Amino acid sequence: MGEIPGMRSKSYTVLIHVLGWIAFLLVPLLFIESATGRERFMMKGWFLLLLMAAYFYYNFSYLIPCFLLRKKILRYFLLLILGLVTISIFNVLFALSTSDLMEHHHPFNFWRTAFFPFYPAIMAFALSSALRITMEWFKNERQKKEMEAEKLASELAFLKSQVNPHFLFNTLNNICSLARKKSDETENAIIKLSQIMRYMLQDSNDEKVSLEKEVEYLQSYIELQRLRLPETVKIDFSIGGRPELRSIEPLLLIPFVENAFKHGVSYQESSEILIFLNSNEKQLTFTVDNHITKHTNITVEQGSGIGLKNVIRRLELLYPGKHNLQIADTGTQYKVELEIRF
Repeated sequence: MGEIPGMRSKSYTVLIHVLGWIAFLLVPLLFIESATGRERFMMKGWFLLLLMAAYFYYNFSYLIPCFLLRKKILRYFLLLILGLVTISIFNVLFALSTSDLMEHHHPFNFWRTAFFPFYPAIMAFALSSALRITMEWFKNERQKKEMEAEKLASELAFLKSQVNPHFLFNTLNNICSLARKKSDETENAIIKLSQIMRYMLQDSNDEKVSLEKEVEYLQSYIELQRLRLPETVKIDFSIGGRPELRSIEPLLLIPFVENAFKHGVSYQESSEILIFLNSNEKQLTFTVDNHITKHTNITVEQGSGIGLKNVIRRLELLYPGKHNLQIADTGTQYKVELEIRF
């Protein structure tokens, strides 16, 4: 039979509170030497325990959440004093009702009886305040982290959703170009696109995928691009290390490759795109080096489109302090060097 979620933690909390109050009642007995003194303490101790417990939870469960945390400071302290006066009155009434107070060697003293609960009440106040404020602090920190995580997840999902349509738009334009030329490679291009879309729809929703799958995705994309390019465009994709042993966030590398094809391909002159990926136990190294054609001027802010700006933002969110991205633009050559430390 399944256990109700949270039931075990609540049981532990109740048990801790019960043990705490038992200790509150029994620990003073260690400092009372006479049997008569211990007997008298036990006769009155249980009632004092009830008063302190009432004051503890009065402050813990009512005053702090309803007044102190809502910045109603004056009302909080007035009600706190009122509670202290109330337990003092109850202690006096209890003392008057007990028969042992009629004994000659223990005469009733009103002021001593009235002020007797003050010291343990101050302890109950301090403990309840410290416990409640600490709990509220941890609660606020947890909520803050949850909000930050939700914000991060939403932002990453939004950035990823921008990558997919961006790639699809470019690829469909390529297939359209092949169709206009009545190329025999049109069917092959559509098949490759369906394989790529299957990866994007099925695997890219995972938090991480095998680096090997991401590499296969890049290879399919490059092969799809080759279909529309002339032989004067040289494309070299080199892979080192063992990518099957590492994982990476999906669709993280493709914008750099897209950018190279967008700005580094020319039909009028020879051009070259060099892509290198190496993975070891400690880090991933990924470089994309391409010639800048005369009609383009690549900048992250203006010329690179949605993809490159988004991947830079994703890297900042996913690998803060654990990645190094260098982009070099010489005017004729554009090189991206990315290092991610696992």
